[in-house]
Amino acid sequence: MSQKSQELLAFVRQLPEGFAYAPIYAKDCALQSGKISKGKTPLERSHHVVMTPGDVALQIERKPFVFQAVGVFTGPRSKGLVILDVDKNLAKLLKKWGNSLDGAPVVKSTKPNAAKYLFLVPDYWWTHVKGFGLSDTGAGYEVLWGRQGLLYGAYPGSTDGKGLEGEYGFLGDLDSIPEAPGWLIAEMKEAAGKELADAGFIKNRKALDFSDRDPGEVAEIIQSALKVIPGQGAGSRDHWVKVGMAIHSELPTDLGLTLWSAWSSEDPEFANEWKGSNPCEEVWKSFKKGPVTLGSMFWMADQQMPGRLWLPEDLRKVVMQLEADADPDRMPGFTDLIAATKKALELENPAEQKYELHKIAYKAKMRDAFELEKMYVDQIQYESQAETMTVAELFDKDFKRTYLIPDLLPNPSVVLIYGAGGDGKSMAAWTLAKHVATGNPFVIRGQHVPVEQGPVLLLNGDQPLGQMQEQLQEVEMPADAPVTLRTDWTLQSYARFTKLMHRVQPKLVVIDSLIGCSGGRAFDENKSDFATPLYWLTRNNGVLFPAATILIIHHANKTGGFRGTSAIRDAVDETWSLRRPTDKEMELPKVGNNTRIITVEKSRSGRSGTSLLMRQEADLNFTLEDWTPEINPTETAPSGITDRVLQRLRVMYPAGKTREELNSDALCGGSVAAIRKSLQRLEKRGLIWVSGTRKTEKGGRVVNVYQAVVAKDLEPSSRGEVVEECPVSQTTSGSNGSAMGHSPTSEPGCPTSGSVVDSTGTLPTKSEPCPIADPLPCNQYGQVDTCETYPHAREKRSADEIAALVEDARSFWS
Repeated sequence: MSQKSQELLAFVRQLPEGFAYAPIYAKDCALQSGKISKGKTPLERSHHVVMTPGDVALQIERKPFVFQAVGVFTGPRSKGLVILDVDKNLAKLLKKWGNSLDGAPVVKSTKPNAAKYLFLVPDYWWTHVKGFGLSDTGAGYEVLWGRQGLLYGAYPGSTDGKGLEGEYGFLGDLDSIPEAPGWLIAEMKEAAGKELADAGFIKNRKALDFSDRDPGEVAEIIQSALKVIPGQGAGSRDHWVKVGMAIHSELPTDLGLTLWSAWSSEDPEFANEWKGSNPCEEVWKSFKKGPVTLGSMFWMADQQMPGRLWLPEDLRKVVMQLEADADPDRMPGFTDLIAATKKALELENPAEQKYELHKIAYKAKMRDAFELEKMYVDQIQYESQAETMTVAELFDKDFKRTYLIPDLLPNPSVVLIYGAGGDGKSMAAWTLAKHVATGNPFVIRGQHVPVEQGPVLLLNGDQPLGQMQEQLQEVEMPADAPVTLRTDWTLQSYARFTKLMHRVQPKLVVIDSLIGCSGGRAFDENKSDFATPLYWLTRNNGVLFPAATILIIHHANKTGGFRGTSAIRDAVDETWSLRRPTDKEMELPKVGNNTRIITVEKSRSGRSGTSLLMRQEADLNFTLEDWTPEINPTETAPSGITDRVLQRLRVMYPAGKTREELNSDALCGGSVAAIRKSLQRLEKRGLIWVSGTRKTEKGGRVVNVYQAVVAKDLEPSSRGEVVEECPVSQTTSGSNGSAMGHSPTSEPGCPTSGSVVDSTGTLPTKSEPCPIADPLPCNQYGQVDTCETYPHAREKRSADEIAALVEDARSFWS
């Protein structure tokens, strides 16, 4: 690095902050545009970015042979800095205004009788003054306002040859720049007034019609912007053209051309192009409506004078109104933004909804519509959240959990089932939907349990209607079942979902599938934001819309594992995994090539580890049943007491037992507290219920009697059947037996004689009499003994134990 470059760096590093500096290209260096520098051209990006002394020093250090001087931009960008550039007659000027120049920093020129003086214009004059060139007054000096002027470093020499190449020197302190003298401000004000007069501007603003946007008013706004937008000299054709296009976009008349021409002619580096003709005229004729508008010009002016201070106060209000007129949906505040988002989300047409959301997000300067939706979800959540409360207040609230299917489908809840493609996820979901829609019983722990019948809502995002029709026909969904379908669904349709839930009032909602209903965001499934709609469903289930069980179908990854971000698991209440059975599991009863195993991997209601078995029967129908034994023989922990209590009450059915009786029952085991908690859990899961009360022999206290919940407790009409009550016997189900367990058939001679429950538990209205099969082994209460089906359901009882159980039942029913 040369000595001159080192001196330049030392000067730059002591410059004060707050001014817009620029490294200056050395003479004969190539500019980014490909043209050659004449020695006064600043670095291109300094026109748009305020460069600090550190920024300038970095460029000089990197390219000491390219940048050999430093300049500063004048005007509002640099605190109102103005440079009085005396090109000749310095002695005459000093004689006239010498006292007013004292104390101002001075840039020493290589020309005799020349110098530059630096002043500051008070901010209240910024919009009322203008710089001017040497030829404007003939006084031998020019005023740089908005343009760039050299401070220190290499000087390339003047174009007329009177100023030789050399070095600019600097005297004074940039931290102590005096205010511009009155005579200088007066000349700058006159230059600004003369420009308005020459352009033929309307001076009486009261005559302007603001509502009609008078062209004179628009011209005045443009002129205010042009006053602060400087020319950029050599290599700045793009900048020059953009200014012209911005003017043409709103004022494509001769007045617009006059404004552009007047502004263009002020750049001294293009003086030669004005000899004999106006270089703007031909280019003006080629302009067409395009992306460059007055907004582009306003941005350029804001770079010079932020905050629209380049506009007078009354015109500033006009521009604000112009912008509002150009953008009628502009969101001035948070409340309006939320209201507009809600309105867009209520649109039925998904394409129109996306368009409106993206438009709102763009106007609100958000990254995308997804960020807008997330904000809206946060707002809904905030509005619905409760205030702080004590534990006692929490316990006083009624949050009783119910089950559509006891111990299987909690309500409200959000359940996600995933598996490999083609393994039957949709069939499992449709089969569960059929149970809920028809109210057909379901097998839980080897026993039919009632199903809460109600409407079902199926939302599909990635299947055609024809395929859905085939799948629902395969599970024999009745045509008159209370099922509502909606295709082309997106999970982000929060408002539409809420409206649909209030209209249908479904017990069960099936969403097929998570990826298919995620719209264009499926590629983001590994990002936590992808789970936002699931969090919304979970948090607002039963709050913003009627409580329901929401079952979401999801795809497994290539290896059969869970696909996507772990936030998906975290967002839902339960996660079910559907898979094909292993070779070892194929040896178990009821398991074969036609079966799939569904395992509850995660459950907030304590059901993790339980399983379901889905099977395609010989009649090609699909059935589901719980595949968890009544008692797990490997469970030795205290939690196994719950299974033994349930099994004991089922064996006693239709009799019931009190908690005290279960405490003393040796087959239940466990502590008093364990029995109490087991009863609480089983009642919450819908597997038992309080059937009545009884007085104790000692003390005469009234205590609850607990009874197992089985399908027999259902009234026939609640199953979707219109039949009379009949004695029921257990028979084998034949080769097309139900996967629900052993199907009950009516005794011959009953009103429903000949009716038989099919593989899904539906009673046909008419059928041929059933062949009578050999009866299955029953217990003392007439129930099918499930010991063979579930070998570990209970231990063998002695004759004394059986006699005691019979006596208990007789005493209860007597």
